[in-house]
Amino acid sequence: RPAMNQKKQLSILEFSRLTGISRDNLRFYDRIGLLCPEQRGENNYRYYARSQLNSAYLISSLRLLEVGLEDIRHYSAGRTPERMLALFARQEERIQAEIARLRETSEIMKLRASLAREALAHADGEVLVEERPRERIFLCPPAPDGLSGEESEIFAYEYAAGKGVHLGHPAGVLITPDSTASGEPVWRYRFYFKTGGRRGNAWKPAGRYAVAYGRSIPDDFERAWAGLHAFLASRSLRPTGSAYGELLLDELSVQDTGDYFGRLEVPVAVDSCLERGI
Repeated sequence: RPAMNQKKQLSILEFSRLTGISRDNLRFYDRIGLLCPEQRGENNYRYYARSQLNSAYLISSLRLLEVGLEDIRHYSAGRTPERMLALFARQEERIQAEIARLRETSEIMKLRASLAREALAHADGEVLVEERPRERIFLCPPAPDGLSGEESEIFAYEYAAGKGVHLGHPAGVLITPDSTASGEPVWRYRFYFKTGGRRGNAWKPAGRYAVAYGRSIPDDFERAWAGLHAFLASRSLRPTGSAYGELLLDELSVQDTGDYFGRLEVPVAVDSCLERGI
């Protein structure tokens, strides 16, 4: 083996341990001219200079960012400060986009975990009154007339996606009871997404809410609303706005649709007429 200063040279095994790049990948990088050893010893043994560690770390970092080998090799073949700065600028843009994506994913997980914990803390059929904080939501426009319930939901999802809303956010429906000229009840729905403050365009107001929990919510709003309305009458309360229906447990957290669990809430105030018995 030729004499060499072993303090400045690293065998392929040592170089692999220091860089975290497998020996197979180092041999592959050598074959394609991406990272060639500085010297070769007897039996074609590869020896790397310590100065090549920086190149190895850069390659590893760029590969983690899914930069193609051809792009890395193209840069490595003609390194200049200007090309380095341009490469770093492109990767910084990708890194920031990835950070934003991960931050949004984290927010979605926190929102869904909060809903699941709420579901586990309440029983089927439970109704209560409590103060709720103001909450940012992305409210979709009303669906065009003539669409079925499923088509209306698809319309809302497509609209939200077109506005850059991540569809992994928990969804809900804003329900406004209304009536026809004949007095028949009509339910008007608008879908929304719990965006956690990101890309929101509306607020669910803070205040006192009557909240009903159950496995039939939000699939059977009429029945849930009837039960909630009876509860309000018994407490001398009246609704002061539209209701909000959300699934707390859905296909993401339970195996069977029969275990879905939802929440229906409506802002309320004391009904002075009921209090006086009028």
